[in-house]
Amino acid sequence: MSAADLAPTSAGKDPGALVSTKADRRSMSRNSQLLIAWCGPAMVVLFLIGSVWLARYFPPAIHPSDSAQQVAQYYQENATAIRVGLVFSCLAYALMGVWGVCMAVQTRRKEGLFPALTYVQLTCMAAGTAQIVVNCGLWATAAFRAGEVSPEITQAFNDAAYIILLGTWMPFTIWAVALGLNILLDRTDTPVFPRWTGYFSIWAGVCFIPGGTVWFFKEGPFGWTGVVCLWVPFVVFGIWVLYFSYLSMRNVRGGFVHEQEPAADS
Repeated sequence: MSAADLAPTSAGKDPGALVSTKADRRSMSRNSQLLIAWCGPAMVVLFLIGSVWLARYFPPAIHPSDSAQQVAQYYQENATAIRVGLVFSCLAYALMGVWGVCMAVQTRRKEGLFPALTYVQLTCMAAGTAQIVVNCGLWATAAFRAGEVSPEITQAFNDAAYIILLGTWMPFTIWAVALGLNILLDRTDTPVFPRWTGYFSIWAGVCFIPGGTVWFFKEGPFGWTGVVCLWVPFVVFGIWVLYFSYLSMRNVRGGFVHEQEPAADS
């Protein structure tokens, strides 16, 4: 029990009111943590609607080897679907930032007075979220004047968006590694997440690295349509998000909110 929990009693407040206040606070914290944990699955759904179904960025309808004319024609013919799809995609990426807070809140409870790895998680999550929101803005810019400007301009914006999306993997890798280390360095008998998930998170971070091959290749498995460059990072990222969302929901429902041990009344 924290000093904040004891403060009302020391001030002479009714013990019954103390119990009620503590239960209310725990209930609110559980509800808010469950809400942000659900942002992980919601992010995946919005991404599927926006980037897969509407805008068709996954799998990419535009190949890195396509000519400028082909790229401009795709944007011109599908401008409305692309724009609407990017709205859903931006919402998905915004929820990614909210979901990242859930992971940080879960591991923060066990890190002590100076939660360095928690701060690393939050910083890298914020940087990664900003990057991929910008990448959506570049795709939207490509669609905004498609057919009115030189096809090479439309192609350049499209290229820049894919390069930012896949090539700037560094914050995501550091984020996943920091989460993994937070789990592995917890030597208590009541870890926040199973110890093996720490290795899984670090492995996931390593799997984001192949996205960097987008900087060098226009064709094959290392281009932005390829298995190595696109599918490995995105599939692993989706599994990482969904599984840690499940673990976080299980923790909150089991009482892992303020304290080290599951709540007795859960």
